[in-house]
Amino acid sequence: MPKRDKTDSGENSLDPAEVERRELALRYRVTVESTREAIGTAADDILDVARKIGCDDDEVTDISIALREALANAIIHGNESDPGKRVLVRCYTHEDLGLLVAIRDEGKGFDPDDVPDPRNAERIHLHHGRGVFMMRELMDQVMHRKGGREVVLYKKRSKGNSDDSGPSRP
Repeated sequence: MPKRDKTDSGENSLDPAEVERRELALRYRVTVESTREAIGTAADDILDVARKIGCDDDEVTDISIALREALANAIIHGNESDPGKRVLVRCYTHEDLGLLVAIRDEGKGFDPDDVPDPRNAERIHLHHGRGVFMMRELMDQVMHRKGGREVVLYKKRSKGNSDDSGPSRP
């Protein structure tokens, strides 16, 4: 059983980092080439899953931006746009949690704590370096694993919305 934490509002909530894999429904799994074209295809498929589980338009927009940033980071920075390297993309749903997306590249990895804050005065006018920041702002939780080669994005499902499609197991 997953660990339950208290939120700021006092409600019990699940910690997505503590959910056991067997409690998740795998809704999408694909390995894509490290090309910019792969970003749109994988993102569109996952956004369809988000809509099916009841994410509202604002949540779908947040997921879209964060997901495209994560995929671009994996392809462009992690795999250095090497078409010989692949990116593994998995999307899971959980009845109480919502949506979890894991994106893993074959690169060297990185330490997300070393990424400078794009709001700093010396970085504010740069046209890059905002991806990790945006993911953290738009998603309910962002976790980096496997030495920075994998990012897990978590978005809570809207209250009152439910998944009409039932559990899906591969």
